[in-house]
Amino acid sequence: MDTTMTSSFTPGDEWPFHYRGYGLSANQDGEVWWQVYNGTDRLKLDPTPTDFVEDLLGVKRNGGAVRVTEAGTVIAQLETDTESRSSDYETVYIGELDLDGELVPPENPERSVPVSPNGLDPGDLWTSIYDGAKYSFNGGRFWWKNGETKLHHSFAETLPSRIVNELKRLRPDGGSFQITPAGDVLTQLPTAKSPPDVREQFRDLPSEVKRILKLRRDRGNVDMLPVYVGHLEQNDRPIEVEEPTRLTDPLSEQEEASLEAWAAHMGSYEESDLSEEDHQLDDTGEGR
Repeated sequence: MDTTMTSSFTPGDEWPFHYRGYGLSANQDGEVWWQVYNGTDRLKLDPTPTDFVEDLLGVKRNGGAVRVTEAGTVIAQLETDTESRSSDYETVYIGELDLDGELVPPENPERSVPVSPNGLDPGDLWTSIYDGAKYSFNGGRFWWKNGETKLHHSFAETLPSRIVNELKRLRPDGGSFQITPAGDVLTQLPTAKSPPDVREQFRDLPSEVKRILKLRRDRGNVDMLPVYVGHLEQNDRPIEVEEPTRLTDPLSEQEEASLEAWAAHMGSYEESDLSEEDHQLDDTGEGR
């Protein structure tokens, strides 16, 4: 786990980076669990990470939900005092977690699901929970979407080429992908477009995983199958995203110079060099 960026943090400190990660919850009794999509069903984490529970209860005395980033950093949102009727939240640092072990159905402990399955090859069906830090890509563009502002925060030259190439192979039109705290990169394939071998692997999935996929389909209208893309080593994590560009942002000196050069180049055209189409508005009416 790369803790270089978080070595100076203590539990309860404000978290200045983007909010994302694998979802877990814990309570005052020391139980830690992953909760099934849009429901109350729980899979308990075994063994229980006691240090994580102590750190969380030191910040949120009643426990609650947290996120575990792709680097294993635990963060949570705290409700802040506000005079308005709507609640405001701040994101805080909780600690570090080497997430591993089993996710156990309380009613059938013998039918547990591994947090990080072993022995998978790129393109294989993911045999555990589809959860993690969510990112997206399209062609050569990669970004994290802020759920509140809806702005895209890009990142480039962060992922190894083998991961990028595999994502493009599996999702040629782009899409979202997730990175688990252990560094496993996952994405989803539409069931109608899944390769035959993936559909064959589905028959061998544990019944609990099949049930979770069914709940995702029925409750979340997600008709896709999760697949393994590859693994990110510790030195490839965490993902650092950039601030988005807004229309009101001032231009940098480099941007000013680039625009001036572009404008000067436009003025060098002779009228005879322009086609009739250069004088027409497009059909969308953009620019009117």
